[in-house]
Amino acid sequence: MKAVHIPASEAEKDKTAGQWGSLVWMANQLLSGSSVAVARLILTAGQSTYGQSGKKHRHPNADEVIYLFRGKVDVLVGEETTLLQPGDAFTVPANLAHRIENVGSEDAEMTLSYSSGDREYVAE
Repeated sequence: MKAVHIPASEAEKDKTAGQWGSLVWMANQLLSGSSVAVARLILTAGQSTYGQSGKKHRHPNADEVIYLFRGKVDVLVGEETTLLQPGDAFTVPANLAHRIENVGSEDAEMTLSYSSGDREYVAE
């Protein structure tokens, strides 16, 4: 087994961005051969994950751990909303529909970690 270094320039190659913000993969099965996936998400003020305001998504094959570095976000799971502030972490079990929404006045920066290196994404 070999350790894999992903320089920022390499991670940027697998980047999606839009009006909602940006998502940069730092580790996953495709990028690093990892059995977990880790991404850096910057969510623009007033936006929801992937710009699908009001819509939830789920990951059938992976738990998700959200760790917030900057900003304020609401995580909606079912009918329950939890406010996260810098330093907070939140775990969403596999296959549970959820949405992350930036409710602050600045961009929110967080890491998203998944228990599968090839996490699936299903829009609700």
